[in-house]
Amino acid sequence: MRVIVVGAGKVGFNIAQILSREGHDVVLIEKDEERIQVVQEHLDIQTICGSGASCATLEEAGVREADMFVAVTESDELNLVACIMAKQYGVPKTIARARNPEYVESSRQISYAKVGIDLLINPERVTALEIVKLLENPQARDVEFYADGKIQLEELEIRDDLPLASRQINQLKNLGQFLIVAIIREGRLIIPGGDDYLRPRDRVYIIARTSEMPRLERHFACRQVRIEDVVILGGGRIGYYLAQQLERKNYNIKVIEKDHKKCKSLAARLKKTLVINGDAVDTDLLLEENIGQADAFIAVTGDDKLNLLVALMAKSLGAKRTVVQVRRSDLIPLLEHVDVDTVVSPRILTAGAILRFVRKGEVASVTVLEDSRAEVIELTVPASAPVVNRRLKEVKLPKGTLIGAIVRGGQAIIPGGDDQVNGGDRVLVFSIPENIPKVEHFFGAQGKGAAR
Repeated sequence: MRVIVVGAGKVGFNIAQILSREGHDVVLIEKDEERIQVVQEHLDIQTICGSGASCATLEEAGVREADMFVAVTESDELNLVACIMAKQYGVPKTIARARNPEYVESSRQISYAKVGIDLLINPERVTALEIVKLLENPQARDVEFYADGKIQLEELEIRDDLPLASRQINQLKNLGQFLIVAIIREGRLIIPGGDDYLRPRDRVYIIARTSEMPRLERHFACRQVRIEDVVILGGGRIGYYLAQQLERKNYNIKVIEKDHKKCKSLAARLKKTLVINGDAVDTDLLLEENIGQADAFIAVTGDDKLNLLVALMAKSLGAKRTVVQVRRSDLIPLLEHVDVDTVVSPRILTAGAILRFVRKGEVASVTVLEDSRAEVIELTVPASAPVVNRRLKEVKLPKGTLIGAIVRGGQAIIPGGDDQVNGGDRVLVFSIPENIPKVEHFFGAQGKGAAR
């Protein structure tokens, strides 16, 4: 597949990195020569210095042969115009990043698809919705739902005092039907087998039926926290979207913002949120506003270091749960060693939303995990796919890939080796990115012989 990416910022770089690693033909357009140089030093892709809204630049990039066009520069207007132009050249799928809330809100009245934009994505809104989901499932560091909510993926931490902290995975069968699809240990991602042991401080990704997840959480001794009082640090776009969503769900909300002008704007646009103008580094302010009594403290300013510092302060004062937004990917592994409950990355979340449009076959969703080191793909299996009508233990899936769940006739199945996939089943596939082309082969429609 030929993909043109306009914009070599964090989102554009990440999209280009993932797609090129999977073997796609990626061309990246960027007008800043320094950013072009960074891309050339790290990625083996074609780069073009120029504007994504220039006909000459688009033609040099081979826009007429492109299967997908992704515009993710810092300029909303440039992204929109570039996608409209790409569609005129015949590109089947176009995606534009738009951060201005007005564009997102106007999409309710205007069909952007009619002017050539197939997906309008707002990273800040995507991030806010992800945080809302985390607040509704506070026992997990991360949570995703699949198959219309029937299947759940949770990231849980193995505490030191748990009996299962030194047991083999095979010894946990009596806990019920579930799969541990990945273990994060000392920054490394491990695809475990039944003979592997769990260790204290491991973070595990578990797939199970949603109805059975609360019982599993009790076995893993996750503390149950009810979220009612939420404090948000940062009155930017994410803070606004988040407060807006939480108001609809009747949370008690405070927003702390240093910029007086932003505070006035927030107070005018939000109905039930208490907006506080102040510096969150001021301990007296945190004490005065009873931050230690918060069920959740969420730091979403544009300053990663400030987010981390104030979240740690809130945690030390007694806040039950902390969520920190981090834009720099190199900081994410470091946060595993500090007292922060959950880290969210707008870049990674945006990449996951865009990848849904890239995948072949009947893909319902794509979730990017652990700074793009793994993906969970939810798809419908065509009747001609090589994996159909074969027992799973007979299917030679590549190492680092497994089927986490099967949904058939409305019933969710956590499969074993003797189960098989039928045509029309919806499956949940966990895989490292390097295996995605093979996954597409196994689970895609085939005109040739089945894989062996």
